[in-house]
Amino acid sequence: MSEATDVVVIEADGRIRVAGRGAEQRLRDRAGRYHVVTDAPGLLILREDSGAPLGRAGTRVAMAGELLSRTAVLEVVNIVATVGWRGELHIFDGESHRVLAIDQSAIKYAHSDSPDDRLGQVLYRHAVLSRAELDRILREVGPEKRLGHLLLERGLLTQEQLFTQLQKQVEQIFFAALLARSGHYIFAVPDDSAEPPPHTVHLPIQALLMEGVQRIDEMALFRERIPSDDLCPIVQAKATRLSLDDNAQLILTYADGQRTIEEISRESGLGLFMTIKAVYGLLQQGGLVLRPRETIDAEAVKRLIGQFNEVLRDIFMAVATYGGMDQTRATLEAWIHGSGYAPIFGEHVDEDGSIPAEPVVEALAQVNVENPMEGLQQALHELSAFALFAATTTLPRDQELTLSRDVNTRLKRIRL
Repeated sequence: MSEATDVVVIEADGRIRVAGRGAEQRLRDRAGRYHVVTDAPGLLILREDSGAPLGRAGTRVAMAGELLSRTAVLEVVNIVATVGWRGELHIFDGESHRVLAIDQSAIKYAHSDSPDDRLGQVLYRHAVLSRAELDRILREVGPEKRLGHLLLERGLLTQEQLFTQLQKQVEQIFFAALLARSGHYIFAVPDDSAEPPPHTVHLPIQALLMEGVQRIDEMALFRERIPSDDLCPIVQAKATRLSLDDNAQLILTYADGQRTIEEISRESGLGLFMTIKAVYGLLQQGGLVLRPRETIDAEAVKRLIGQFNEVLRDIFMAVATYGGMDQTRATLEAWIHGSGYAPIFGEHVDEDGSIPAEPVVEALAQVNVENPMEGLQQALHELSAFALFAATTTLPRDQELTLSRDVNTRLKRIRL
């Protein structure tokens, strides 16, 4: 097993060795002298030596720990707001780093490195900009041209409208932080000389927490049916008869069986929570089903079909000698239609009895079945068995027995 990239090893003599490339990069960005603040069991905290007496300058860490429950972030935020502390709460959930600046029991600023939390996504999600408008203006964003400034310059938003959207972005980051189910947190009190944020808001924490509690409770319910964001929603025929809200209708346009819930949340602009909520509602109404993403190996499918096609061609060649090819083909096509395998094989077979491989590859990626390769092998075995049966009506008894022995021997050799 490969070692994790964030590993730092403390040797028996106290020397520190960086074992992971990820840790090496992160520590390189933090070069300097540090004090050991605590070496409690399972936890080591270092604090930068700013040159002043310890505790009198620089960022101070008031709380830090591991997120051990689904309400851990909510509880930490509630403590900070109740006590009236001022500082920055950092939430690390393993994928994203979110920062909530708290003062006067309110959220004053929030930052996130998650693509879902970007201002552009918030604008698109709330129908302020179309996807084309957003993509066009994002191409102009750079170090000297922030998105908000460009929106004002282009007259796409007023200052009041932009401020409202910045508030919504802060709310989005706050709720996403509350939903972190694992990871770590740090509440730090920054130095007064720290650079101020680019903009501030004032969102009372208690009001946000009330909605946050509801979201946490709802997410716990949703997870009973949606245990993973890597599942792929697939639209069911019943969905066309349902009365759906805008979010649900949007989800249906992306639920192609290939996109995961996480991918849909990004592409639709709804964000993960609202996407899961809409998917849950559709599942409850029977408009969707979920399945793991299946990766179809096209070459493996073609090889498998090729082996069975050799058998089918020999069957048709045998009946062709006695003029039974057209009858066998018609009988076989009728069986395909009646068996329910037409979505995989198509309505017709080739003149020599073989199955075209390319359409099967495309169809197999769309059909909602578990273990698609095993399902295909089973279907091909049934197809070959019926083709052999259909041939018996045109072959003499001795030819029938010879063909049957040959076909069954060859079918036993076919393996995935």
